[in-house]
Amino acid sequence: MSAICGAVSLNGKKIGAKECSILKSAFSDCVIDRWEEIKEDDIYMGCGIQYFTKEAVSEQLPIKAQEFFFDADVILDNRKALLKRLHFEEQDAVTDGRLLYLMLQKYGESCQNDLLGAYAAVWYDRRKKEVTVLADAVGYRYVYYLIRDDVFYYSSLMRPLEELCGELKINDRWVADYIGQDNLNAFTEAEETPVLGIYRTAPAGFLKITQKDIKKRCYWQPYQKKKKTVYKSDKEYKKHFLDLYRECTACLLRSPGETAVLLSGGYDSTSVACLAAKELEKCGKKLYSFTSVPFHGYEPDLGKGYITDETELVQKTADVVENLECTFMNMPEMNCWYDRKKYMRISEIPYKSPQNMLWIYEGMRQAYEKNARIMLGGMFGNGTVSFDNAMVYLAWLFRRGRWITLYREVCGINKKLHFTKKSVLQTAVKDSFHKKVKKADREALFGKSFVRRDYLKKNGSDKRLLRLDKKIQKCSYSHKAYQQAFLTADTLRHYGEYMQKNSLFTGVIMRDPTRDKRMIEFVTSLPYGQFTHNGVRRRLIAEYMKDIVPAHILKEKGMGRQSADLKQRLLPFSSQIEEEWKENYKKFSGSTCIDCKKALTGLEEKGIKDMTDFEIVRHIFTNILLEYLEAKKSYNVDRRVD
Repeated sequence: MSAICGAVSLNGKKIGAKECSILKSAFSDCVIDRWEEIKEDDIYMGCGIQYFTKEAVSEQLPIKAQEFFFDADVILDNRKALLKRLHFEEQDAVTDGRLLYLMLQKYGESCQNDLLGAYAAVWYDRRKKEVTVLADAVGYRYVYYLIRDDVFYYSSLMRPLEELCGELKINDRWVADYIGQDNLNAFTEAEETPVLGIYRTAPAGFLKITQKDIKKRCYWQPYQKKKKTVYKSDKEYKKHFLDLYRECTACLLRSPGETAVLLSGGYDSTSVACLAAKELEKCGKKLYSFTSVPFHGYEPDLGKGYITDETELVQKTADVVENLECTFMNMPEMNCWYDRKKYMRISEIPYKSPQNMLWIYEGMRQAYEKNARIMLGGMFGNGTVSFDNAMVYLAWLFRRGRWITLYREVCGINKKLHFTKKSVLQTAVKDSFHKKVKKADREALFGKSFVRRDYLKKNGSDKRLLRLDKKIQKCSYSHKAYQQAFLTADTLRHYGEYMQKNSLFTGVIMRDPTRDKRMIEFVTSLPYGQFTHNGVRRRLIAEYMKDIVPAHILKEKGMGRQSADLKQRLLPFSSQIEEEWKENYKKFSGSTCIDCKKALTGLEEKGIKDMTDFEIVRHIFTNILLEYLEAKKSYNVDRRVD
């Protein structure tokens, strides 16, 4: 994996030394092990190589072969299969960058769906004056790009492109959708950025750029494979799932040093940790886990049903998994308000989950100190390995008149979850007859947020977000739509956007076997009854992995709640924080996108002590956006002065 950047002149214009310097210097604060570059009159390519795998030490990127130039940020997970296809015997001698280059050289565009891993690649054919850009299917890696005066600029960071694009102009459509969503969703599409003219590659994105035009296409979609996976017995489903999950995990364990995992007390990260630890044990290695826990003295206030400190659950897992070494991060100094500027420099764009961003970053940073260059996680598991379709499955059974199976499931849920048979059946029947969604309710969607309604309307975001809400409502009554909701391009972007920045600044890459392209294809091809059976929900883990995942995890009924101490971390500083928010709302009272008067009024009526966690988070991400927009405005002023 690498930090990559470059400039390609499509009209033969010379690329200046200043442009090259701007591109390269943007990565000065990143954890780069070695920098390589190619510079000719009309082209510059730079590659800041990070040693995430043992082969990366020998990586030689960028590549020049006659009039062909190639740059890549790449880890390939199916190396063995690709090397065999290319008839290589000594596998360790071929780096991932070289392997990707050889695959594209031999097979061209036809091999896109044969590549598994995390990658973004740029190549330029000088004879054709054509730039091609490719990104991995599930959105791990990407490049930002800008075209100005027939020069194509690309970068793993957005910062250098902002400096190269002239005057910065805010993309109001992006901002309106971002702040108009009064939740933790940041994106509604996969390619735009907050700055007009700067784009990024979408998951499974493929671009061809010439002087005349840009051609884009998506080469993979989770549901493009229509055929269902049908086996004769449940044992075959179980075997296929476990074999695949082991393979998806094992291929990620290529750290030249140690391997880490972000571990909670939940199904997904625990299942990943158990599989990874077993593989590492074979070569005498440990798995280092990092768990976010509340600061000492935290007093839970969420009531029953929530687990706010997962120390005990994780420690019990470590008692079972002997080569698991745990680190519990209580981070007493962490404050999601005062740390925002530090993390904004890393994220480069506004973010909405301030409490989680910080501890994930800290876990990656501490993993580096343990000499772990790869960190595992199970963040995508709800969409794949622990997918829960219980209620939509019951409604599906009712609509199709499968009464025996429906009755069996109702009895199973009654026995295992202690809901009455009548209530379960009533819910299934009710959900079965929902053919229409509720009428669009603007007040319900936008009433509590601080966004200006006229700003939403001007940028078409009110209608766009209402359509999105309608789509989400439909998901509650359709199994296919419910599952597809997890697998959109903007969702995959959400999982990759900030993690790429974290890896650049920590020297550790986050990998998630629950997000593997093969796992997504497998899970979306399963019959609906494989996820819920005899009242067992999230069955792929709950039943198929009961001999792998510790019993205390499978028996736990509580819901883990990370960053539950958000409010209590802020309370000692609440007066000062509230005053800073008020100052910001007054300072930015003329904002075209934020109704600062409404935000200020709400703050006068209710302080941090009386707010819910999300009300606090709303104030934080609103202020982050205001400060971001002001910073871009000041950036333009400073440049004009210079």
